[in-house]
Amino acid sequence: MVDRPLILKSRVLGASLSNSMSPMTILIVEDEAIQRRQIEAQLQPLGHRLISAVNGLEALERMEESVPDLVVMDVVMPSMDGFKACELMKANPRTADVPVILITALRRDAKDRSYAAGADDFLRKPANTMLLQARVQTHLRLHDLVMRTGTPAPAHPKVLVVSGSSLVRSQVQNHYGRDQATFIEAQGEGQAWTQIKAQQPDVVVLDTELLEGSAQALLAAIHKSKKLKDTPVLLLYSAGDLEAWSRLLEMVAEVLEKPLVAQETRRRVALVSRLAQLQKFVQA
Repeated sequence: MVDRPLILKSRVLGASLSNSMSPMTILIVEDEAIQRRQIEAQLQPLGHRLISAVNGLEALERMEESVPDLVVMDVVMPSMDGFKACELMKANPRTADVPVILITALRRDAKDRSYAAGADDFLRKPANTMLLQARVQTHLRLHDLVMRTGTPAPAHPKVLVVSGSSLVRSQVQNHYGRDQATFIEAQGEGQAWTQIKAQQPDVVVLDTELLEGSAQALLAAIHKSKKLKDTPVLLLYSAGDLEAWSRLLEMVAEVLEKPLVAQETRRRVALVSRLAQLQKFVQA
């Protein structure tokens, strides 16, 4: 049995939906009722319309009736698992552009298998609420912009990396590819502002640990600036730090846990760079 749609007003992370983005439809695919309700509870505060299916086959049937804006799907399910369902969604021209986030408690090669199946993102169960919300909002923003602008050729972004760690600054650049972007560095809040004013970066990669000043103050100031508020920010955090940033996470486009892993760094920087590029197309 399919659960009835749920629509609630936004209260926490993502409280300020993008000015140009109306509430959208999310299909939750999970065979365990308790876990399905948990995911619904995590996503309700974002203010989107939530519908559900209990396995991959039912999800495909629902998408034949009406195409959602995003799919959050478990992997281990009866009738059809998430890997197979994702492959079929991406093979169908009608649903190929719908972002799919796969969630699973499986270990080993689950992440690689998810991306091989065409998934746009991957989270391990149980998914951290703020992390899930951040991922969902980012992919919905991207989907909304792509539907309005099409898919432009990849750009060469200007990326400001703000971190008190020379290792982190170097890793971000090496993992993404130094030839794939123009990178600017800053060690703290004051230096970051100097670079922002002089260089006008497309994207800010902000570490929670700076040599001087406050990362939270810098993020809040960027968000308050009329000129900078739409600049996508990728927040680099250490395990256990995310809760302390809960009130500011609606100002962040993406989050990435340290220590950095090359594949994930590349993926997250690419996402926020694409978001910056599409926003410029809309504003032009």
